Amino acid sequence: MRCDYIILPDAEPDAPPHWIRLVDGYIVQRGTGERWRHPAEAEEGPIDGRALLVLPPHATTLHWIACPEMTARQGAQAARVMALEASVGAGSGLHAAVMPSSAPETPHVVAVTSESAMTHWIDWCAQRGMPNASIVPAALMLPAPETGFMRGQVGPSEVVRGVDSAFDFDEPVAGLIMNREPVTDMTEPGIDDKLREALDAPPLDLRSGIFAARPPRLFDAARIKRIALLVGFIFLVVLLVSLVRIVRLNLEASRLDARTVEVARTVDPAVTDAADAELKVGARFAARGGNGGFAGTIAGLMSAMRAVPAVSLASVNQGADGSLRVQLAAPKAEDINAVLIALQDAGWRISANAVQQQGGRLVADIVVVR
Repeated sequence: MRCDYIILPDAEPDAPPHWIRLVDGYIVQRGTGERWRHPAEAEEGPIDGRALLVLPPHATTLHWIACPEMTARQGAQAARVMALEASVGAGSGLHAAVMPSSAPETPHVVAVTSESAMTHWIDWCAQRGMPNASIVPAALMLPAPETGFMRGQVGPSEVVRGVDSAFDFDEPVAGLIMNREPVTDMTEPGIDDKLREALDAPPLDLRSGIFAARPPRLFDAARIKRIALLVGFIFLVVLLVSLVRIVRLNLEASRLDARTVEVARTVDPAVTDAADAELKVGARFAARGGNGGFAGTIAGLMSAMRAVPAVSLASVNQGADGSLRVQLAAPKAEDINAVLIALQDAGWRISANAVQQQGGRLVADIVVVR
Protein backbone atom coordinates (compact mmCIF):
# COMPACT_ATOMS: atom_id res chain seq x y z
CA MET A 1 0.00 0.00 0.00
CA ARG A 2 1.42 3.38 -1.06
CA CYS A 3 0.94 6.12 1.55
CA ASP A 4 1.46 9.88 1.29
CA TYR A 5 2.30 12.05 4.29
CA ILE A 6 1.75 15.64 5.37
CA ILE A 7 4.00 16.68 8.25
CA LEU A 8 3.26 19.84 10.25
CA PRO A 9 6.07 20.76 12.70
CA ASP A 10 5.31 22.78 15.82
CA ALA A 11 6.68 26.29 16.36
CA GLU A 12 8.50 24.92 19.41
CA PRO A 13 11.57 22.90 18.31
CA ASP A 14 11.13 20.24 21.00
CA ALA A 15 7.40 19.76 20.46
CA PRO A 16 6.34 16.68 18.45
CA PRO A 17 5.12 17.36 14.91
CA HIS A 18 1.59 16.71 13.75
CA TRP A 19 1.12 14.38 10.79
CA ILE A 20 -1.54 13.19 8.37
CA ARG A 21 -1.42 9.91 6.45
CA LEU A 22 -3.22 9.66 3.12
CA VAL A 23 -4.00 6.76 0.81
CA ASP A 24 -5.23 7.49 -2.73
CA GLY A 25 -5.90 11.10 -1.73
CA TYR A 26 -8.00 10.22 1.32
CA ILE A 27 -6.97 10.99 4.89
CA VAL A 28 -6.84 7.70 6.77
CA GLN A 29 -5.09 8.68 10.00
CA ARG A 30 -3.79 11.64 12.01
CA GLY A 31 -1.38 11.81 14.89
CA THR A 32 1.47 13.52 16.68
CA GLY A 33 5.04 12.36 17.06
CA GLU A 34 7.27 10.70 14.49
CA ARG A 35 5.61 7.31 14.09
CA TRP A 36 3.66 8.28 11.02
CA ARG A 37 4.75 5.41 8.77
CA HIS A 38 2.20 2.71 8.02
CA PRO A 39 2.98 -0.55 9.86
CA ALA A 40 3.35 -2.33 6.51
CA GLU A 41 6.14 0.05 5.45
CA ALA A 42 9.80 -0.41 6.29
CA GLU A 43 10.85 1.54 9.37
CA GLU A 44 13.95 2.88 7.62
CA GLY A 45 14.76 4.10 4.14
CA PRO A 46 12.71 6.36 1.84
CA ILE A 47 8.94 6.25 2.01
CA ASP A 48 7.07 4.87 -0.98
CA GLY A 49 4.77 7.85 -1.51
CA ARG A 50 4.94 11.64 -1.52
CA ALA A 51 5.55 14.00 1.38
CA LEU A 52 4.66 17.61 2.20
CA LEU A 53 6.28 19.59 5.01
CA VAL A 54 4.17 22.55 6.21
CA LEU A 55 6.35 25.07 8.04
CA PRO A 56 4.92 27.05 10.98
CA PRO A 57 4.36 30.81 10.40
CA HIS A 58 7.53 31.94 12.21
CA ALA A 59 9.77 29.85 9.88
CA THR A 60 9.20 32.08 6.84
CA THR A 61 8.49 35.71 6.05
CA LEU A 62 5.89 36.34 3.35
CA HIS A 63 5.95 39.38 1.05
CA TRP A 64 3.22 40.57 -1.31
CA ILE A 65 4.86 42.45 -4.20
CA ALA A 66 3.07 43.65 -7.34
CA CYS A 67 4.89 44.41 -10.60
CA PRO A 68 2.07 45.70 -12.85
CA GLU A 69 4.34 46.91 -15.68
CA MET A 70 5.87 43.46 -16.24
CA THR A 71 4.61 40.17 -17.50
CA ALA A 72 3.64 37.63 -14.84
CA ARG A 73 6.87 35.71 -15.34
CA GLN A 74 9.10 38.79 -15.28
CA GLY A 75 7.19 40.18 -12.31
CA ALA A 76 7.70 36.96 -10.34
CA GLN A 77 11.45 37.13 -10.84
CA ALA A 78 11.56 40.81 -9.96
CA ALA A 79 9.41 40.24 -6.86
CA ARG A 80 11.84 37.59 -5.63
CA VAL A 81 14.80 39.97 -6.00
CA MET A 82 12.91 42.82 -4.34
CA ALA A 83 11.90 40.60 -1.39
CA LEU A 84 15.52 39.56 -0.82
CA GLU A 85 16.77 43.15 -1.04
CA ALA A 86 14.13 44.24 1.47
CA SER A 87 15.26 41.58 3.95
CA VAL A 88 17.94 41.98 6.60
CA GLY A 89 21.36 41.74 5.00
CA ALA A 90 20.00 42.47 1.51
CA GLY A 91 19.48 38.78 0.80
CA SER A 92 22.84 37.49 2.00
CA GLY A 93 22.40 33.93 3.32
CA LEU A 94 18.69 33.98 2.47
CA HIS A 95 16.54 31.88 0.19
CA ALA A 96 13.33 32.98 -1.53
CA ALA A 97 10.61 31.21 -3.49
CA VAL A 98 7.74 32.81 -5.42
CA MET A 99 4.08 31.99 -5.93
CA PRO A 100 3.42 33.88 -9.20
CA SER A 101 0.22 35.83 -9.52
CA SER A 102 -2.28 35.05 -12.25
CA ALA A 103 -2.32 38.66 -13.51
CA PRO A 104 0.41 41.36 -13.68
CA GLU A 105 -1.50 43.76 -11.44
CA THR A 106 -2.00 41.13 -8.72
CA PRO A 107 0.77 40.86 -6.08
CA HIS A 108 3.18 37.94 -6.22
CA VAL A 109 3.66 36.10 -2.93
CA VAL A 110 7.32 35.63 -1.98
CA ALA A 111 8.42 33.43 0.93
CA VAL A 112 11.84 34.23 2.43
CA THR A 113 13.79 32.13 4.90
CA SER A 114 17.44 31.56 5.74
CA GLU A 115 19.61 29.09 3.85
CA SER A 116 20.59 27.50 7.14
CA ALA A 117 16.91 26.90 7.96
CA MET A 118 16.38 25.30 4.56
CA THR A 119 19.37 23.04 5.11
CA HIS A 120 17.98 22.09 8.52
CA TRP A 121 14.53 21.19 7.21
CA ILE A 122 15.86 19.28 4.19
CA ASP A 123 18.18 17.26 6.42
CA TRP A 124 15.32 16.76 8.89
CA CYS A 125 13.16 15.30 6.11
CA ALA A 126 15.97 13.17 4.68
CA GLN A 127 16.65 11.60 8.08
CA ARG A 128 13.01 10.56 8.23
CA GLY A 129 12.86 9.01 4.77
CA MET A 130 11.43 12.03 2.90
CA PRO A 131 14.43 13.42 0.94
CA ASN A 132 12.24 14.96 -1.78
CA ALA A 133 9.47 16.38 0.39
CA SER A 134 7.93 19.65 -0.79
CA ILE A 135 8.14 22.51 1.74
CA VAL A 136 5.40 25.13 1.98
CA PRO A 137 4.49 27.92 4.44
CA ALA A 138 1.50 27.19 6.66
CA ALA A 139 -0.19 30.51 5.82
CA LEU A 140 -0.70 29.43 2.21
CA MET A 141 -2.88 26.55 3.44
CA LEU A 142 -5.56 29.21 3.99
CA PRO A 143 -7.36 30.81 1.05
CA ALA A 144 -6.65 34.47 0.37
CA PRO A 145 -9.46 36.65 1.77
CA GLU A 146 -10.91 39.44 -0.31
CA THR A 147 -11.13 41.62 2.81
CA GLY A 148 -10.22 41.21 6.45
CA PHE A 149 -8.54 38.02 7.61
CA MET A 150 -8.84 34.26 7.29
CA ARG A 151 -8.03 32.22 10.40
CA GLY A 152 -7.54 28.46 10.75
CA GLN A 153 -5.80 25.71 12.69
CA VAL A 154 -3.05 24.34 10.43
CA GLY A 155 -1.61 21.47 12.40
CA PRO A 156 -0.28 22.76 15.73
CA SER A 157 -0.37 26.42 14.64
CA GLU A 158 -3.33 28.77 14.52
CA VAL A 159 -2.58 30.79 11.42
CA VAL A 160 -4.00 34.10 10.22
CA ARG A 161 -3.82 35.24 6.59
CA GLY A 162 -4.78 38.70 5.42
CA VAL A 163 -4.92 40.39 2.05
CA ASP A 164 -1.18 41.18 2.20
CA SER A 165 0.02 39.64 5.48
CA ALA A 166 0.27 36.35 7.35
CA PHE A 167 1.22 35.55 10.95
CA ASP A 168 0.66 33.28 13.94
CA PHE A 169 -2.49 34.16 15.88
CA ASP A 170 -0.54 33.70 19.14
CA GLU A 171 1.87 36.54 18.31
CA PRO A 172 1.49 39.52 20.67
CA VAL A 173 0.92 41.94 17.79
CA ALA A 174 -1.77 39.79 16.16
CA GLY A 175 -4.58 41.72 17.79
CA LEU A 176 -3.11 45.06 16.73
CA ILE A 177 -2.71 43.92 13.14
CA MET A 178 -6.21 42.52 12.92
CA ASN A 179 -7.75 45.47 14.78
CA ARG A 180 -11.47 45.37 14.05
CA GLU A 181 -11.24 43.83 10.61
CA PRO A 182 -13.64 40.95 9.92
CA VAL A 183 -12.19 37.50 10.58
CA THR A 184 -13.44 34.34 8.87
CA ASP A 185 -12.64 31.06 10.57
CA MET A 186 -11.61 28.21 8.28
CA THR A 187 -13.01 24.80 9.19
CA GLU A 188 -10.87 21.67 9.45
CA PRO A 189 -12.41 20.05 6.32
CA GLY A 190 -11.60 23.17 4.34
CA ILE A 191 -8.00 23.18 5.56
CA ASP A 192 -7.72 19.45 4.78
CA ASP A 193 -8.79 20.18 1.22
CA LYS A 194 -6.07 22.84 0.90
CA LEU A 195 -3.48 20.43 2.33
CA ARG A 196 -4.45 17.75 -0.19
CA GLU A 197 -4.23 20.30 -3.01
CA ALA A 198 -0.79 21.38 -1.80
CA LEU A 199 0.38 17.77 -1.72
CA ASP A 200 -0.61 17.39 -5.38
CA ALA A 201 0.59 20.84 -6.49
CA PRO A 202 2.31 23.06 -3.89
CA PRO A 203 1.25 26.70 -4.36
CA LEU A 204 4.77 27.78 -3.34
CA ASP A 205 7.50 25.22 -2.92
CA LEU A 206 10.58 26.36 -1.03
CA ARG A 207 12.41 23.41 -2.64
CA SER A 208 13.62 25.58 -5.51
CA GLY A 209 16.93 26.87 -6.80
CA ILE A 210 19.87 25.32 -4.98
CA PHE A 211 17.43 23.56 -2.66
CA ALA A 212 15.36 21.95 -5.42
CA ALA A 213 14.50 18.30 -4.87
CA ARG A 214 16.80 16.07 -6.86
CA PRO A 215 15.66 12.87 -8.51
CA PRO A 216 17.12 9.74 -6.94
CA ARG A 217 20.52 8.79 -8.27
CA LEU A 218 20.48 6.06 -10.91
CA PHE A 219 22.95 3.98 -8.91
CA ASP A 220 22.66 4.61 -5.20
CA ALA A 221 24.22 2.29 -2.64
CA ALA A 222 21.05 0.26 -2.12
CA ARG A 223 20.50 -0.20 -5.85
CA ILE A 224 24.13 -1.20 -6.42
CA LYS A 225 23.77 -3.78 -3.64
CA ARG A 226 20.61 -5.17 -5.23
CA ILE A 227 22.28 -5.32 -8.66
CA ALA A 228 25.31 -7.08 -7.17
CA LEU A 229 23.06 -9.65 -5.49
CA LEU A 230 21.13 -10.18 -8.72
CA VAL A 231 24.34 -10.60 -10.78
CA GLY A 232 25.70 -13.01 -8.17
CA PHE A 233 22.47 -14.99 -8.28
CA ILE A 234 22.61 -15.14 -12.10
CA PHE A 235 26.21 -16.38 -12.00
CA LEU A 236 25.21 -18.99 -9.41
CA VAL A 237 22.34 -20.22 -11.60
CA VAL A 238 24.61 -20.36 -14.66
CA LEU A 239 27.18 -22.29 -12.65
CA LEU A 240 24.57 -24.73 -11.38
CA VAL A 241 23.18 -25.25 -14.90
CA SER A 242 26.71 -25.87 -16.20
CA LEU A 243 27.41 -28.35 -13.43
CA VAL A 244 24.16 -30.20 -14.12
CA ARG A 245 25.00 -30.38 -17.83
CA ILE A 246 28.50 -31.64 -17.06
CA VAL A 247 27.11 -34.32 -14.74
CA ARG A 248 24.55 -35.34 -17.36
CA LEU A 249 27.24 -35.53 -20.06
CA ASN A 250 29.47 -37.59 -17.78
CA LEU A 251 26.58 -39.94 -17.00
CA GLU A 252 25.75 -40.24 -20.70
CA ALA A 253 29.41 -40.86 -21.55
CA SER A 254 29.59 -43.52 -18.84
CA ARG A 255 26.45 -45.14 -20.21
CA LEU A 256 27.86 -45.17 -23.74
CA ASP A 257 31.18 -46.56 -22.47
CA ALA A 258 29.34 -49.32 -20.65
CA ARG A 259 27.31 -50.10 -23.77
CA THR A 260 30.51 -50.11 -25.88
CA VAL A 261 32.16 -52.53 -23.46
CA GLU A 262 29.04 -54.74 -23.53
CA VAL A 263 29.04 -54.86 -27.33
CA ALA A 264 32.83 -55.30 -27.52
CA ARG A 265 32.69 -58.31 -25.22
CA THR A 266 30.67 -60.12 -27.88
CA VAL A 267 33.91 -60.02 -29.88
CA ASP A 268 36.46 -60.36 -27.05
CA PRO A 269 35.15 -61.32 -23.58
CA ALA A 270 38.39 -60.07 -21.98
CA VAL A 271 37.52 -56.37 -22.63
CA THR A 272 37.50 -54.38 -19.38
CA ASP A 273 36.67 -50.78 -20.39
CA ALA A 274 36.04 -48.54 -23.41
CA ALA A 275 39.73 -47.83 -24.04
CA ASP A 276 40.51 -51.54 -23.74
CA ALA A 277 37.69 -52.26 -26.18
CA GLU A 278 39.26 -49.93 -28.76
CA LEU A 279 42.65 -51.67 -28.43
CA LYS A 280 41.55 -55.28 -28.22
CA VAL A 281 38.73 -55.22 -30.74
CA GLY A 282 40.80 -53.13 -33.16
CA ALA A 283 43.72 -55.53 -32.76
CA ARG A 284 41.41 -58.53 -33.21
CA PHE A 285 40.00 -57.24 -36.47
CA ALA A 286 43.39 -56.00 -37.67
CA ALA A 287 44.74 -59.51 -37.14
CA ARG A 288 41.94 -60.79 -39.36
CA GLY A 289 42.92 -58.31 -42.09
CA GLY A 290 40.54 -55.48 -41.15
CA ASN A 291 41.43 -51.80 -40.91
CA GLY A 292 40.17 -51.13 -37.37
CA GLY A 293 38.01 -48.10 -36.49
CA PHE A 294 35.51 -50.19 -34.52
CA ALA A 295 35.09 -47.74 -31.63
CA GLY A 296 34.36 -44.74 -33.86
CA THR A 297 31.81 -46.66 -35.91
CA ILE A 298 30.04 -48.15 -32.90
CA ALA A 299 29.99 -44.72 -31.24
CA GLY A 300 28.25 -43.27 -34.30
CA LEU A 301 25.72 -46.09 -34.23
CA MET A 302 25.01 -45.64 -30.53
CA SER A 303 24.51 -41.89 -31.02
CA ALA A 304 21.93 -42.60 -33.75
CA MET A 305 20.16 -45.14 -31.55
CA ARG A 306 19.96 -42.74 -28.58
CA ALA A 307 17.00 -40.84 -30.07
CA VAL A 308 15.02 -44.07 -30.70
CA PRO A 309 14.79 -46.01 -27.41
CA ALA A 310 12.68 -48.75 -29.01
CA VAL A 311 15.62 -49.94 -31.13
CA SER A 312 18.13 -52.36 -29.58
CA LEU A 313 21.37 -53.89 -30.81
CA ALA A 314 20.97 -57.67 -31.34
CA SER A 315 24.50 -58.41 -32.62
CA VAL A 316 27.59 -56.63 -33.94
CA ASN A 317 30.55 -57.70 -36.07
CA GLN A 318 33.22 -55.97 -38.10
CA GLY A 319 34.19 -57.09 -41.54
CA ALA A 320 37.70 -57.34 -42.88
CA ASP A 321 37.09 -54.16 -44.89
CA GLY A 322 36.34 -52.19 -41.71
CA SER A 323 32.56 -52.09 -42.21
CA LEU A 324 30.36 -52.70 -39.20
CA ARG A 325 27.74 -55.41 -39.56
CA VAL A 326 25.00 -55.17 -36.99
CA GLN A 327 21.53 -56.47 -36.35
CA LEU A 328 18.98 -53.91 -35.13
CA ALA A 329 15.78 -55.06 -33.45
CA ALA A 330 12.62 -52.99 -32.99
CA PRO A 331 8.84 -53.45 -32.75
CA LYS A 332 8.25 -51.42 -35.94
CA ALA A 333 10.14 -50.88 -39.16
CA GLU A 334 9.72 -47.10 -38.70
CA ASP A 335 11.91 -47.20 -35.58
CA ILE A 336 14.75 -48.92 -37.48
CA ASN A 337 14.33 -46.45 -40.36
CA ALA A 338 14.70 -43.55 -37.91
CA VAL A 339 18.09 -44.91 -36.78
CA LEU A 340 19.22 -45.39 -40.39
CA ILE A 341 18.24 -41.83 -41.29
CA ALA A 342 20.16 -40.49 -38.26
CA LEU A 343 23.25 -42.47 -39.38
CA GLN A 344 23.01 -41.05 -42.90
CA ASP A 345 22.61 -37.52 -41.54
CA ALA A 346 25.80 -38.06 -39.52
CA GLY A 347 27.76 -38.96 -42.66
CA TRP A 348 27.71 -42.76 -42.51
CA ARG A 349 26.96 -44.96 -45.50
CA ILE A 350 24.55 -47.74 -44.75
CA SER A 351 23.00 -50.67 -46.51
CA ALA A 352 20.13 -52.76 -45.21
CA ASN A 353 20.05 -56.43 -46.07
CA ALA A 354 17.58 -59.04 -44.86
CA VAL A 355 14.74 -58.13 -42.48
CA GLN A 356 13.40 -60.99 -40.36
CA GLN A 357 10.44 -61.34 -38.03
CA GLN A 358 11.52 -62.83 -34.71
CA GLY A 359 8.66 -63.12 -32.26
CA GLY A 360 7.00 -59.73 -32.01
CA ARG A 361 10.07 -57.79 -33.23
CA LEU A 362 11.69 -57.03 -36.56
CA VAL A 363 15.42 -57.77 -36.92
CA ALA A 364 17.31 -56.03 -39.72
CA ASP A 365 20.83 -56.78 -40.93
CA ILE A 366 22.65 -53.47 -41.42
CA VAL A 367 26.10 -52.64 -42.78
CA VAL A 368 27.62 -49.30 -41.64
CA VAL A 369 30.63 -47.81 -43.48
CA ARG A 370 32.24 -44.38 -43.05
